[in-house]
Amino acid sequence: MKKNMKRMMGWIFTAVLICCIGFTTKGVTADAAIVSGGKKNYSYSELQKDLQQLKKKYKNHCQVNVIGKSEDKRNLYEVVIGNPDAKKHLLVMGNLHAREHMTVQLCMKQIEYYLSNYNKKISGKKVSATLDKVAIHYVPSCNPDGTAISQRGFNAIRNKKLRSSLRKMGGSSSRWKANARGVDLNRNWNVAFKTSGRKGSSGYCGPKAESESETRALVNWSNRIQKQGKIVGIVSYHSTGSIIYGKSTSRAPKAVRNATTRMYQTAKSLTGYQLVQHESYALPHGYSRTYYLYKKKIPFITVEVGRGAAPLGGGEFGSIWAKNKNVVIREAQLFQ
Repeated sequence: MKKNMKRMMGWIFTAVLICCIGFTTKGVTADAAIVSGGKKNYSYSELQKDLQQLKKKYKNHCQVNVIGKSEDKRNLYEVVIGNPDAKKHLLVMGNLHAREHMTVQLCMKQIEYYLSNYNKKISGKKVSATLDKVAIHYVPSCNPDGTAISQRGFNAIRNKKLRSSLRKMGGSSSRWKANARGVDLNRNWNVAFKTSGRKGSSGYCGPKAESESETRALVNWSNRIQKQGKIVGIVSYHSTGSIIYGKSTSRAPKAVRNATTRMYQTAKSLTGYQLVQHESYALPHGYSRTYYLYKKKIPFITVEVGRGAAPLGGGEFGSIWAKNKNVVIREAQLFQ
């Protein structure tokens, strides 16, 4: 009898201890991270799953919207963190180039990190106070079709016509930069547009400006946000090189140039990434950064993460995360 009582008391003590330290019956903490880190291939299905979990867990501070479809009919997701009715808005884009899909994982980890620290301080300022005044809008994956190609090959494209066309273009699927129609989404914007290149992995601007469904969705996205309030800045994540495109010319108003410089200096102070000194001052054809800086008059920096050739290996994520985890919230703090 005494032995049974001791055994029972031991079970009760163990159960209470497990509950107190926040473990589930599967041995995972209640506050375990939703978004994985350090993966080479963070997939579209993982993105969808993580978005649903983040939306559920942080429903009071997080919105997940579909802003359009890719050419192969994958959703383009927007994640809004903070006050959607704020007067100021900061935009973040990841993964315009397919093989640079490490940026999807980075954006998703940032989203979760800021939400999990919503009532705490980062860099001495309460996250909630910043996000109440400056809502942050992410599109973690602007090119989900191209990412699927880079990760799984041309068979990842479901539309038979698109898939057949891709095979005729040739080139390495793993090194793919373009979308499912062989158009470089960072050359397809309506600014000084001039078609050039050939359909394929990279460099083709498309038959006309905004010919691609992804580009049109992103333009409509930013136009919609501009109607809600002021877009104070845009951060676009690419890889690789550990550099920042942060210059602007007199084509942009002085206030835009000054804000772009402040954004660059903030990103540099955290990452150690160097400014691209020889950035072209000519008006490049169809570039997203050129479009927003000079046509829409919005401060814009491009942050190139990592050092290896894209697609980056999972082993680089730790360093990238350590340098970039606070970048976006610090950019928002500039405009608070």
